[in-house]
Amino acid sequence: MGNQKNQTPANGTAEKKMTKYDLKMQARKEAEARDKRQRLITRVTAIAVLVLIIIVAVAVPLTKRISAKGEYIRIGDHSLSKIDYDFYYGYSVNSYLAQYSYILPYMGLDTTKSFDSQYFDDTTTWQQYFDQMTATNIRQYLALCDDAKKTGFTYDVDEDYNSFYTDMTEASTTQGVSLKTYLKNMFGSYATKSSLKDCVTNFLTAQAYYSHILEDNKPTPSEINERYDENKRDYDNIHFSLFDLQADIPEDATDEQKQEAMAAAKVKADEFITRYQAGEDFLTLCRAYATAEQSEKYEAEDASAYQSSTYANMHSSYRDWLFDETRKENEITAIEDDSAYHIVLFNLREKPDTVDDDISSIISSEKARTYLNGLIENYTLSDPKDHLNLKALETADNTDGENGDSGEEGTNRGDETSGADETDGDNEDNTDGAE
Repeated sequence: MGNQKNQTPANGTAEKKMTKYDLKMQARKEAEARDKRQRLITRVTAIAVLVLIIIVAVAVPLTKRISAKGEYIRIGDHSLSKIDYDFYYGYSVNSYLAQYSYILPYMGLDTTKSFDSQYFDDTTTWQQYFDQMTATNIRQYLALCDDAKKTGFTYDVDEDYNSFYTDMTEASTTQGVSLKTYLKNMFGSYATKSSLKDCVTNFLTAQAYYSHILEDNKPTPSEINERYDENKRDYDNIHFSLFDLQADIPEDATDEQKQEAMAAAKVKADEFITRYQAGEDFLTLCRAYATAEQSEKYEAEDASAYQSSTYANMHSSYRDWLFDETRKENEITAIEDDSAYHIVLFNLREKPDTVDDDISSIISSEKARTYLNGLIENYTLSDPKDHLNLKALETADNTDGENGDSGEEGTNRGDETSGADETDGDNEDNTDGAE
């Protein structure tokens, strides 16, 4: 059997029996190893999640920006992005609202509410009307820019470009916001000075070229005189005096009572005219025949005098009499109305000093408009995705046409970008007065 003491394991070490303490320490080391591995996994996972968050944060605005630069609509051969369209939309709508601000309430438009929720007419919302208007304006700007290149029109845009942004800066200062914020408010959430450069340049070039067309179409003096002679009534001013001699018609008067009251007023009117023709002063006679309600009005020295009145703004009862070319100075008459006699004294008819310039502008505008209408014929709107929501109107127009009716139509936009203020990564904008 041999010496048992010499029998050892093959690895040359004796197997040690594990105590409870050894087992406890081994379990602790294994737990620490597991914790270390878990912390490493957690850290790597957290880093991966953070990277993903960063990628998403950058990618979402970038994706939207790429989308904004893609084709939104097409007009003729020109592809327009959302950035382009929003610029023209902002300029067109804000110009419209400024021009008609004083009558917008009477037109049924509340600028504090969505344009989509308010109707311009029975079938067209204000949003659709403004989109139609914008598309028409874009057609004109693009046609003018193309024709400017075709005809070799030269124009240094720098001065007007700088002036444009001077105006924008002043407006932003007035509103207490940065230029960057103001541009977004005016021209859409993707608008920056750099992103709008081409739009603004084309817009200013189109305006300059149209001014050039107007200048080239100025009429000759003979054309101006011919237009004036044909339309004197539309241009001349009349100086006259007026007194409304009221008939004493009782409330709920019968036809017979009304006729009697008008007959009595006619007697007074004839008497008024006779006294004037006899040499009495017109204003003095007004005061003598005025009712109690009229008396205060005729206390003023110029109460009866009307200066530089045009045919368009004159009362229809007596304007034709006053604008009759046979009328002579100091000619007077009494013209019957529903409840009064208008005693009218003709003083003077004159051609205003500005008429020739006004007519020249009108004729050149007419010629320029005719020329422009010829240019835009091939600049049709293509909007296959119906971004402007005009297909319903086209359907309505076609239906109206079938029924024998026809009609033509030439920021608060409420689209997916309104109110957004994404970071666009444009270094140039950091110099535009950013807050």
